[in-house]
Amino acid sequence: MASYPDIHELLVKSKYRNVDATKKDVMQVLRMYHGLSYVSEDYVFNDGSSKVLFRLQGTIPVSYKQSTYHIPICIILMDTHPHNAPMCFVKPTPEMHIKVSRFVDHNGKVYLPYLHDWQPNSSDIQGLIQVMIVTFGDFMPVYSKPKTNTAPYPTNFNMPQANSASPYPTPYPTTGYPPYPAASGGPSNFVPYPPAPGAASNPTTYPMDMPLPNAAYPHPYSNNSSGQGTITDEHIRASLLSAVEEKMWRRIVERVNQRQAELDTLKRTKQELQEGRSKIEEIVSSLEREEVDLKRHLSVLNDKKEELDKSLEAFERKDGIDVDEAVSTTAPLYRQLINVYADEAATEDAIYYMGEALRNGVIDLEVFLKYVRQLSRKQFVLRILMQKCRQKAGLAG
Repeated sequence: MASYPDIHELLVKSKYRNVDATKKDVMQVLRMYHGLSYVSEDYVFNDGSSKVLFRLQGTIPVSYKQSTYHIPICIILMDTHPHNAPMCFVKPTPEMHIKVSRFVDHNGKVYLPYLHDWQPNSSDIQGLIQVMIVTFGDFMPVYSKPKTNTAPYPTNFNMPQANSASPYPTPYPTTGYPPYPAASGGPSNFVPYPPAPGAASNPTTYPMDMPLPNAAYPHPYSNNSSGQGTITDEHIRASLLSAVEEKMWRRIVERVNQRQAELDTLKRTKQELQEGRSKIEEIVSSLEREEVDLKRHLSVLNDKKEELDKSLEAFERKDGIDVDEAVSTTAPLYRQLINVYADEAATEDAIYYMGEALRNGVIDLEVFLKYVRQLSRKQFVLRILMQKCRQKAGLAG
């Protein structure tokens, strides 16, 4: 198994935050795709700032129309990888042109849903490359430049000027022969172009490691049957079809995005309504339980009220109330406690009135001291007895 000892050093030198995770992701890709290499270089952002970033560059195999082509790419990893999606570019060689589509712009930058929906826990570079291979298999991002005819043009031939906005930057007649797909084998396998009409018998060879299909639409300045360069009706028709297709596709994407946004809003509204419904059901259930408890308490209260009314009617029918019978206890200990408490309260009242008698001169001091001493001794005994009764009854002291 191949080893890459300097990857860790490059990541550390570039100040990557997740060195181990990034190294693991990169090594997994390098072991699978041998056409890729790695380097750490400066990258200049749109605001003019620059930063040293780790990048993977090289070629990936893409199957297009039952043939395999090696497409040059560059994957630039952010220093926060894998928490942020990398930047991907198609890097055409001098023999190639970028074919602009909804996945690749005129600068070669790649736009994929996989990048837009990048998830740090589930997305990786290997999955990104697999998505690029599948996408490029349907929408080839590059095509080979047509070869120019070196024969002199007629003096009366009006050559159209090159338009910088056109996707076909070569304003000359071409032979436009596509390369053949790459064949399996060693580096010595070269596939020749078919010879152009009137060309020499020595064919032009094309290297195996970078064969590319021609653009999906013909070059607008190809040779017609008369041998003079011109724009034919077929070219205009293809250009119009391409423009209409692109416009329709943009409208479809806009409609789909709009409907998707409306669908997401409806889903969120549905979720909020379901949560509100659950809360309302919980509140209703709680109110029903409280209503049952309230009815039960109300029934008990009515029973007690009826019992109290009956007791009041019974007392009203009697001539008088016997105090001793009005207060009853459930145990003899409680009755003893009540009797001791009553005796102690009566003794305290007797001592009070003895003091009032002394102050008013009803009794003399010697009589007062004699009876107060007796009453105080009795009060002390009663309080001790009351305290013991409370302890036996388990009441607070």
